[in-house]
Amino acid sequence: MPVSDADLSVEAADDGPRALAEALSAEHAAVYGYEFAGGAGGGLDYRTRAGEAALVHKALRDELHGLAVASGVRLKPAPAWYPLPEERGDEALDAFLLGLEEDTARAYAWLSSARDTDLRTTGARNLQGAAVRVLELGGDPGALPGFDAA
Repeated sequence: MPVSDADLSVEAADDGPRALAEALSAEHAAVYGYEFAGGAGGGLDYRTRAGEAALVHKALRDELHGLAVASGVRLKPAPAWYPLPEERGDEALDAFLLGLEEDTARAYAWLSSARDTDLRTTGARNLQGAAVRVLELGGDPGALPGFDAA
């Protein structure tokens, strides 16, 4: 059946605002998680690395919040708490942080598909950063970071 001009003019809904809200939510969780890990981690080096990563995620959170406000995206308030790991050893904390980074990678992969060029660029740039952090924590970001293997 031939495609009509009317069919070509129909555009799919833009998930950019929802993807932006999801990425912001992932960053809120990452800030919370890294600050927790910094307090619960073993030595000074661990606490320092977690604190530095928390600062990176705070900057990303603030950037996304600014984009959301500028584009008129209505946001839900961040939760007062997030699930935390029961074990407090550095290895368990690293596994917990790896999960947070994988969550941010998935959110940024989604954001990188937004129609808005600024959102798409922000998603792609931050996906790269999340992939690096996944590697630093011993994870495998995969060929397409943020996408689960089928």
